[in-house]
Amino acid sequence: MSKVMDAVPCSTMKSTCLLIIMLFANWAFAADTVLLKNGDQLSGTVLLQKDGNVVVEHDVLGVLSLKSSEIKSARLSVGLVDGEQVSGELDGFSDGAWRIRTTDGSLVELAFDPAGVLTRVEPGAPASSVTQMDEDSFQEATPEMKAAAKERIKNAKQVISDAEKVLEKEWKGSVSVGGSLSDGTSMATNLLLDLGIRRKVPDSETKIDAFYILNTDGSTVTQNWFQASVDHYWDLPDTDRVWAIFGQAVFDWQENADWQQRVNGNLGVQYQLIDATRDPGTDWFQKLKLRARLGPGFRKEFSGEYDNWAIEALVGGTWDITFLKGVTLKGNAQFYPDLEDFGQYRVTANTNFMVALESLEGVSVGLGLKFQFQSRVPEDEEQYLIVISGQVAYDF
Repeated sequence: MSKVMDAVPCSTMKSTCLLIIMLFANWAFAADTVLLKNGDQLSGTVLLQKDGNVVVEHDVLGVLSLKSSEIKSARLSVGLVDGEQVSGELDGFSDGAWRIRTTDGSLVELAFDPAGVLTRVEPGAPASSVTQMDEDSFQEATPEMKAAAKERIKNAKQVISDAEKVLEKEWKGSVSVGGSLSDGTSMATNLLLDLGIRRKVPDSETKIDAFYILNTDGSTVTQNWFQASVDHYWDLPDTDRVWAIFGQAVFDWQENADWQQRVNGNLGVQYQLIDATRDPGTDWFQKLKLRARLGPGFRKEFSGEYDNWAIEALVGGTWDITFLKGVTLKGNAQFYPDLEDFGQYRVTANTNFMVALESLEGVSVGLGLKFQFQSRVPEDEEQYLIVISGQVAYDF
C-alpha cells in the first residue's frame, strides 16, 4: 500500500512538471523577441519594413523603430497574404529581401510586392522580381484570407504612422565645432561652437540655437560674438501646412561692436513656397523646402549711439535642401527695415552646407556662413560682419 501511494504522486508530479514546461515554452515563444547588439531584449509584435528597418510594438515602451544594423538576432512569426505563417530566426536583410531561418533549418526569403504586401520569393531572386498574386490565385483565396490580409496591411500602416508621430515628437539636436590655428609671420586663432535643438510635432516646430565665435590676432581679440535665438511656428488649421504663424526672438552680444548687446523679436506670418521630394537620381535634389516670412517687431541696443527702442519689420525666409543622401544645405536670411527711420535697415543670414560621413553615424563635415550688415553704424566701425568656417557636427 505504501509503495502504491508513493508511486502515484511521483507520476503525477512528472506529468505536472511536463505540462508546466510545455506551457512555459508556448508562452515564451508566443511573442516575437528581438535581441539588440547592446544586450537589450525586446518582446512584442515585430513588423518587417521595406527599407530594411524593423518596427517593434512593445507593451510598455510603445512603438519602436530599429535599424537592422542594431539587431543581433530576432525570433518572429510572419503572416503572409495567402494565410501561410513563417516562423523562425531572422537571418538578415539584403537586396530588398528579408531572410528567415525556419525551425527545420530551411531559408525563406520575403520581400514586398508593388502593392506593399510581404510575399515569399525564391532564395537568391532579386526583390524586384516580386509581383502581386495573379488574378486566378487571388480568386482562389477565401474571403476570410482576403479580409485577414487587408487587416494586417491596415494594422501595419497604422503602426508605422504611429511610430513616425512618436519619433517626430522627440527633441533632436546638433552640436558643431570649428576652428583654426596659424603661426609664423603672425599668430591667429579661430574658434566656433554651435548648438541647436529642435522639436517638431504635427502642427508646430520649435528651434533653439546658440553659437559662440572667438577670433584673435596674436594677443588682440578681433571678434568675440555670442548669439542665442528661439524660433517657433504654428501651422494654421485647414491650410494643409501652407500658412503658419511664426515668432522669433534673438539675443546678440558682440564685444567689439558699438552696441555690444542687442535683442530683437518679431511675430508674423509664414508661407510655404515649395515643399517637394524626389526619388534619388530623378532630379538635382531629393528634398526641397522654401518658406517666406513677413512680420513686424522691435529692436533694442543697450549701448552705443542708437540705443532707443526701434520698430522694424522682418522680410525673409528659410531653406532646407537635400541634394543627395547626407548632403544638405540649410539656412535662413532676414531683411529688417526700420519702420520709423526709412532708409535704415539690417540684414542677417546663416547657412550650413554639410556632408554626412557614412563611416561615423551622426557625424558630418562642412562649411558654415554667418553674415550681418547694418546700414547705420558709427564712423569708426565696419557695417558688415562675415564669418566663414569649416566645422564638424554631431547630430543627437
